[in-house]
Amino acid sequence: MNNHEHQSQLEERLSILTEHLSTIKRNTEKLMAENQRLREVVRLAESELRKRRDQVQQFEYELHDAHEKREDAKARVDHAIEKLDQIITQPEQEST
Repeated sequence: MNNHEHQSQLEERLSILTEHLSTIKRNTEKLMAENQRLREVVRLAESELRKRRDQVQQFEYELHDAHEKREDAKARVDHAIEKLDQIITQPEQEST
């Protein structure tokens, strides 16, 4: 093999390696772009999750508040019923 053939083979190998490096570079750029896109998707999802958690917290507070109001109203109704029972039974006791 003479020097010219050797040089030609080296140039051919260099050309193949350059093509492979270009392919690797393109694929790396695609992966980096996809990675960036996915990071943005995750950021948006985390933001939505925070918003939903805040909503759930608000609903839990409202539910707790409504439960307390219900219990308070129930206690007032029970108290009113007791008073009515006392008023109803009072005339009966006085007439006997």
